[in-house]
Amino acid sequence: MGAVRTLEELARIGRQRSVTGRSLSLRRDEITTDLLMDAVSADRVSFEHVSVDGALTIRSCHIEELVIDHVETDALLVANSRIGRLTVRNAPIGCDVTITDTSLVSLALHSCGATRLERLRVDELVQLNALRGPVRISSTRVSALAVKSQVTVGRLGRPRVEAHGLRASEDVTFDDLWLSSLVLRDVEAQELGLRRVRLDEPLQAAELRCSETVRINGLVVPAEDSVITDSTVRGPVEVRDLEAHGSGRADAPARLSLRNTTVLRLTTTSSTPSVISLHGSSVTGTLGLPAGRSRYSLDEGSSISDMELAGATFRNRRQIVSFLERSFTEVTATAMESVRSALVKRNRNREVDQLYYLTRQREAAHLPTLRRSIARGVLGGVLGWGVRARNPARMLTACVLLTAAGLHLAGPLRGAGQALTDPTAAGKSLVLALALWLNVGTGLPSELKTAEWTALAVTFTSAGMLFTTLIVGIVIRKLVR
Repeated sequence: MGAVRTLEELARIGRQRSVTGRSLSLRRDEITTDLLMDAVSADRVSFEHVSVDGALTIRSCHIEELVIDHVETDALLVANSRIGRLTVRNAPIGCDVTITDTSLVSLALHSCGATRLERLRVDELVQLNALRGPVRISSTRVSALAVKSQVTVGRLGRPRVEAHGLRASEDVTFDDLWLSSLVLRDVEAQELGLRRVRLDEPLQAAELRCSETVRINGLVVPAEDSVITDSTVRGPVEVRDLEAHGSGRADAPARLSLRNTTVLRLTTTSSTPSVISLHGSSVTGTLGLPAGRSRYSLDEGSSISDMELAGATFRNRRQIVSFLERSFTEVTATAMESVRSALVKRNRNREVDQLYYLTRQREAAHLPTLRRSIARGVLGGVLGWGVRARNPARMLTACVLLTAAGLHLAGPLRGAGQALTDPTAAGKSLVLALALWLNVGTGLPSELKTAEWTALAVTFTSAGMLFTTLIVGIVIRKLVR
């Protein structure tokens, strides 16, 4: 059959022999060859329960409303056309639906097989319901996109959905789906939503750009990493009820990784084990406290501007570690720094110092043996990393007492007949030890005025100046803040 270029020619193919106005409806007709509509102009054209022995092609047409319902055809192609409202329902499973290089007001596909949408411009909603085959969307601009539900596919397997170069001025939504895979690349939308979606393969998303929100609610994925990479979300990312399937371990967590991605806010909650990982990514706003059995994982290249604390207090190491273990898969320097930054923003300086001390001690634990001993024992245990006044104060007190005991046992300050238990002699030794360590400058007794005792006194005085200066500096810093 040659190309059909007018409604009259199209009417003569079916049982309708005349055309009223600019509308035409073919019902329960049989067309024994391919059907090509070329440059047809009409208000409304509908094909209902029509059988086409070959392909149905609509090319370079201008139609205000086009309905294709229960049409038996080998392939459906709409190309280089301007269609107001296009509706395709119940296409055969073996029929490939291709719509390309076309401008539309709205598009609705219901119960179709393999579908390909390329280089479209749709002013309103694109809706795909009851998928029965793979869907590929590329280089397309829409107002909004909704992909909802699919038919039980049996031997054909679950459908695969891919979107490449998709631009949506409003929302992109995937709802109530069980797919073999979902691949999103170079997708721009106001809001992206995945609700009640189950995937046989991990989610793959790259170069997402969302101006408002990403909502993931009820996503079921394999235990391997699902990945969102090289993406930007200027609003919150909300992950709820992320769940894993297909693992031999009942407690295997579902994993969603954000790689080289920037989000404003990130929250997660799940009744089953789940892990949201950040690799080289940043949360420019607030990292929400995970709820349920959700956890975060941060690598060294990730950064968190602020974090919810939900009224948690950190009076000691145990409380700090407990909070971190509830929020993160492991207590890392990056995780501790995230909490410390949140405390800094809230001017909780005492707890900031607690986090700093614990962070430095854990970092020192990974050093070689000698450096680890010096860092943890001297810088941490003795000097308190410059934030704990009680560590150098304890050390100074211990040094004073040990010096006093040494002086008392050596006996230069005990008079004749004074025993070791004599309190007066012990008091003199303690006063001298204090004078040495605190640099009071009372001078040494004549019995101790030797070169050796003088060198020892200089050593004590120098060490005492270090401790007192450090203690005073820490205390003043706390008072000033």
